[in-house]
Amino acid sequence: MNNNPNFLFGMYEPTTDSVIVNAGENSILVIRCKECNSSVIFEEPNDIAYLYQLAKDSPLTYAKLALKENGLQDYVDAMNELN
Repeated sequence: MNNNPNFLFGMYEPTTDSVIVNAGENSILVIRCKECNSSVIFEEPNDIAYLYQLAKDSPLTYAKLALKENGLQDYVDAMNELN
């Protein structure tokens, strides 16, 4: 996979708890949030809300972070620093 993906469109699908991304012609990427979020270590259990809010509000950013090593962990850590 390209290290700098060019996603065209993304949306959060609550019924499957997934981010669905159109990554080009005939190319769909499905990211299962529960699986990706399970690799993140949270200071507080409620910190998982950061990731669900990101997936809903900015699914393309969530997808890019989920595909990057430590991307979601770094995001949660940064949100904890801000709050």
